[in-house]
Amino acid sequence: MSTPVTQDHWLDAVGSQEPSKRQRAFAIVRGWLDSLDFLSTSPGKLAAVTTLVSIAIFAAGYSMSLSSDDRQQALDTLITTTEPMSYASHNIYSSLSIADTTATTGFVQAGVEDPSTRDRYSEAIRLASISLAEAAAQQNEETSPLILEVQQQLPVYTGLVETARANNRVGNPVGAAYMAEASALMREQILPTAANLYAITSDEMTTQQAHLTKIQWIPISGLVAAVILLVVAQWWLFRVTRRRLNAGFVVATVLMVIATGWVGAANFMNWSAGSAAYQEASAPLFSLTNARIQAQKARTEETLSLIRRQNVNTSDTTFAQATKRINEALDLFEHSSLNETTADKQTLLTARSNVESWTTHHRSLLQAQDTGDYSAAVAHISGNTSSFDALDQDLAALMGKARTSLRSYINEGLSATRLVATPVLLLSLFSVFAVWIGIRPRFQEYL
Repeated sequence: MSTPVTQDHWLDAVGSQEPSKRQRAFAIVRGWLDSLDFLSTSPGKLAAVTTLVSIAIFAAGYSMSLSSDDRQQALDTLITTTEPMSYASHNIYSSLSIADTTATTGFVQAGVEDPSTRDRYSEAIRLASISLAEAAAQQNEETSPLILEVQQQLPVYTGLVETARANNRVGNPVGAAYMAEASALMREQILPTAANLYAITSDEMTTQQAHLTKIQWIPISGLVAAVILLVVAQWWLFRVTRRRLNAGFVVATVLMVIATGWVGAANFMNWSAGSAAYQEASAPLFSLTNARIQAQKARTEETLSLIRRQNVNTSDTTFAQATKRINEALDLFEHSSLNETTADKQTLLTARSNVESWTTHHRSLLQAQDTGDYSAAVAHISGNTSSFDALDQDLAALMGKARTSLRSYINEGLSATRLVATPVLLLSLFSVFAVWIGIRPRFQEYL
């Protein structure tokens, strides 16, 4: 017996059809309209205001947290990479300059070269090699070619110096030509490259230091805006609910005020440390560094004048500029807060005394060369050695004090920044939580 076919089976097919694109679009529009209708109600307004305040609080806290974390990492880079790189670059220049000066001084000494002079030369080359390795470990695209150039040319220089010494020991006059060539290579190629390297790294350190001590105005303004928005929201709640204070919003406001004050204090400490670092450490360090470089240039010019048998008057301008720079640097250090211990004051006195001694020997050298007394000129150059070496050590000691102070100030700024990112983010999250806890009873009134 067959099953009878019903006449309304077509209704099943109609009911199973998928909604058309137009129907889906209308459904989406209706959903938006329903949402807008909800926002026009009191519960909807409460939800909208609470959501807006929550987003503002979290955005401000998260932005401040990211900014502080970035600053902390940048300060870490400054103290672990940029500043050591700048210091190593100066040591490269200084050590190479000392090596060249010592080599030329030993060459003009009568008879066999003094072993102590050779030891000073070897030590300067060793220190330059160590500083080159330290700089190479922290190089970037800008400094890498300069470091590589010095590394490639330094063996050529030391080879020329050894050839000059070998010829000089057997009385071969060509030794002077080799020494002049070695010194020319150092002064015309290696030292200018090293000076360029130091200038780049020093400028980078100064730029980073200045940037990292600026107040974080934009993230702080976000925190202030969040606090203002909380106050406005509480005023609106008062108008709507006729309740003067909402406990959750009050707690959130207090937490955000604490976060803003915390960030402001940390920024002030960082700015204060940066300003003090420049005034009390960076400026004396920069001045002492340049003075030491000028002194080494003047000393090399003095010695080369004997090898070339030229009148030292050609280098007298360099000497005058060097002594002026040295005295200015010593004055700057003396009037800074770095000059605080008896040892510092004694080093200053010794440095000034060595400047005077070097000046006296320089004048005697001028007189000896003017009269053609080469032996007396060599004797004065040898006398200059002790005065210059002592002065160089004094300048290095004062630079070490300034550098230690500079790193101390940077560490102070780093310490102030380390305790900002996580606490501010946590305070912001707690504020958002407090806002929703505080608004919950108002929602329950509409249930």
